[in-house]
Order: sequence, then structure tokens, then C-alpha cells
Amino acid sequence: MRKKPDWKFIVPFLIAFAVFLVAVVKLGMLLWEYYKGGREYRDLKESVVSAREDTDGLKEQEAGFFVDFEKLRKVNPDVVGWIRIEKLGISYPIVQGEDNEYYLAHTFYKKENKCGSIFMEAENQGDFSDQNTFVYGHNMKDKSMFARLNEFREEDTFHENPEFYIYTPAGVRKYKIYSCQIAALGGESFRHQFSGVDDYSRWQEEVQARSLYAMGVEPKATQSTVTLMTCTPAGEGYRFLVHGALEEEAETDSGEGISSGSQR
Repeated sequence: MRKKPDWKFIVPFLIAFAVFLVAVVKLGMLLWEYYKGGREYRDLKESVVSAREDTDGLKEQEAGFFVDFEKLRKVNPDVVGWIRIEKLGISYPIVQGEDNEYYLAHTFYKKENKCGSIFMEAENQGDFSDQNTFVYGHNMKDKSMFARLNEFREEDTFHENPEFYIYTPAGVRKYKIYSCQIAALGGESFRHQFSGVDDYSRWQEEVQARSLYAMGVEPKATQSTVTLMTCTPAGEGYRFLVHGALEEEAETDSGEGISSGSQR
């Protein structure tokens, strides 16, 4: 006589197996999203970035890295720059949308993807002329986009990467990092509008005082700031911020500026 199956054990097993399969499928889909997004940005970099030897100003940095903004604009006219932190592998185009939602889930090619884009605060001026300009990027699990900004929690990372570069159609801009912090959303560190030079100077001092460690860099009120922002393991209500002061700027040979269509 055949023994009847013991459903008390079989049903829980089947449920657990189904949950496992769903988890595997979701993980597979996530990894596929990461792969597609990473491949897009690698292909883009190969097509628009090249070496250039005949450049003036910031020669050591710019000579081996030239961005073809004409090609970039043909792909996406929302482009406003390209950010580069060489040793951290951060090298991406910067876009600016009509709001801060679209590029959270769309790549530079405007394809829907969890990787999103590196993008500028919608209320900032597209030429980086504001006293503080925010640039956002996801903290991806595969360490792409802005994930590695969180490594600035360690002082050694700062010493190895004391500055970052932003390339624009008008030239290249070098930013000296003067603060990094884990900040609660809604705090003073998230300001990008100021009533005047004194207000901005006080904000710089406050931001510097909140840094996780002293960097020995004293930003001046005449120097504009770019603040890089990403999520942090500290929790959903917090962000990791890296503040850099404009230290040096060099125009391109053509002197081409950002078109008025890129202004917000």
C-alpha cells in the first residue's frame, strides 16, 4: 500500500521554494538592470571621451581626457557636464532635467533603468555658476554611479582623492574637497540658495564644521561650491555629501559655452 504524501511538510517546502524562485528572479532582473546601465555608460564613454595633447590650463589633468560635447548633445541635449574622480572610477555625464525625478530612473539615453543618471539639481543654473550646485547620483550595490563617494568616510580616501573635475562645453573646472558628511535630509547642508555673500560664507563655515574629519582646506566666499550627493547606509533619512570649492578653471580653445537651453 502506497504511503500518502505528508502535506504538512510538502506545502511549507513548496512555499519556501516559490519564495526562493521569486527572489532569484528579482535578483536576476536587478543584475540585468545593472549590466545594461553599466554597458550604456561604458559605450558612451568610449564614443565621446578621447585624449588631447594641445590643451592650455590644467594641462596635466585635461591633456589625456577630452569630452566631445557635440556628440553628447546629439544623444541627450540635457547634458551640462561630465564629472571625473579618476581613482574612484567615477566618470559620467551630468544631465539636468525639468525636475529631480526623471533622471532617478532614466539613463543618459533616456532609457528606464534603476541606475538612473548623474544629474544636477533642477533649480540650479546649468553652467555651475550658482554659489552651491548639487549633483546627485545613486549609491549602487555594484559600486557604480556615486556609490564610492561613501568611501570618503575614510580619511585615506580623501588624501588619495583631494579634488574632482567637472568638464563642461566651456572648459574644465577643478574642485578642491573641503568637507564630507552624513547629513539628515532637510538640514542646512542642503541649501543651494543664499541671500548674499555673507550668508554663503557662513554656510561654508557650517558645512566645514560638520565634516567627518578636518581636511585642511579653507574655502573662500569667492569660490563656488559643487556638492555631490548620494544615499548612505546610515538610513533613508540621510545622505552622504561631498563639498568641493572651485579652485581652478580653464576654458576650451573654442570658448564654447553652455547653450541657453541648458539653463534652469
